[in-house]
Amino acid sequence: MLHSILSYFAAVVGLIIIIHSSLYSNYSNTGPNEVSISSDIFTLSSDQSIEYRFYNPANIDHTTQVTFVHGFSRNMDSYHELAEHYASWGLGVITLNLLYSSIFDNDPLQDAMDLRDVSDYFSDGRPVIYVGHSAGAMRAIVAATEDANAIAILGLDLTDGAYEDSGGEFLGLMHANMLSIPVWGLLGESSSCNAYGNGLNVYLEAENGNAISITEADHCDFEFPTNFVCTLFCQEENETFQENDIKSIILNLSTSYLLHHSGNVADLNLFWTPGNYYYDDLIGEGAIEQLTELNIINTDYVPNNFILHSNYPNPFNPSTNISYEIMEESFISIKIKDIGGRHIITLIDRYHSKGNHTISWNGTNSRGDQQTSGIYFYNISNENYLSTGKMILLK
Repeated sequence: MLHSILSYFAAVVGLIIIIHSSLYSNYSNTGPNEVSISSDIFTLSSDQSIEYRFYNPANIDHTTQVTFVHGFSRNMDSYHELAEHYASWGLGVITLNLLYSSIFDNDPLQDAMDLRDVSDYFSDGRPVIYVGHSAGAMRAIVAATEDANAIAILGLDLTDGAYEDSGGEFLGLMHANMLSIPVWGLLGESSSCNAYGNGLNVYLEAENGNAISITEADHCDFEFPTNFVCTLFCQEENETFQENDIKSIILNLSTSYLLHHSGNVADLNLFWTPGNYYYDDLIGEGAIEQLTELNIINTDYVPNNFILHSNYPNPFNPSTNISYEIMEESFISIKIKDIGGRHIITLIDRYHSKGNHTISWNGTNSRGDQQTSGIYFYNISNENYLSTGKMILLK
């Protein structure tokens, strides 16, 4: 009798574990669909030819197309495994070799127009989600502003750039505020390979922007597969998280985002929002950090623990005051970041009583070094919510 009870209990526990895993971590595994892959040449409106590869999930009439854009001086081979992975979950994916994304010929605006032409032809009126890595994410944002079928953008370690044809303006930043669709992204650790995290500015500028950084992720982690050149210049040693852990996080978060916006998954909290078990576990383990204020949250959670007020004075020199109101006793953290997303200093990291509070920042980092003039961001957060403000330090 005891053996039967224990066996039943073990079976129930096992079922719970399987259910939890399938709900919150299975997108890092290959999806249930076989994928057929075809390659060909497409003639652009400029009469130039561009090579493309189409990943089609077998036996599925996909309703949404994913247009994947490779990074600078890369090609579609660097994302073959990632494109095939997305297709295995029922998404039609097209990749292509951009004509103007190399050290010899760099024209992101023309690339964006070519992307729109190819995407428009193959989507055949279906909704399009643009996905891009590095400078490819910047090109994806520009292309989406010209594509009426675009419904969402996903950036993978986005890097932004200023070009002569754009009047010296950063292209991603300039086009992000033209979009009302979701512009979400995953960022790696700040480094020269991702322009020191300047993609964060794009998500902060976008009307529906959202950005998460993945702890110890480097620029090469977003390529599936990467190659010797990337690892030589951009790969960093990990101290806490294994490479497979980081890859799994990228696959889970990006795949769930695409499935949600394709209509294949109706769960509004995705894997990206407070209240989702997977998200909360990653936050608790320090595997990810929420960099922007969320516009979409778990409907079971109401973020009414605190209110962040504007800092004053702003612009400021030499110091400014950050005011906030705590609605109920809770643990609060306030951090300062620079425009590249680099951590400058943690001002507060402790329990707060209910009421109004003010903290000052004198423009120095955690070592007491005075910071240069520029734009800085202050984040206030608890275990469930984050809010961000922008301030300008003048010298």
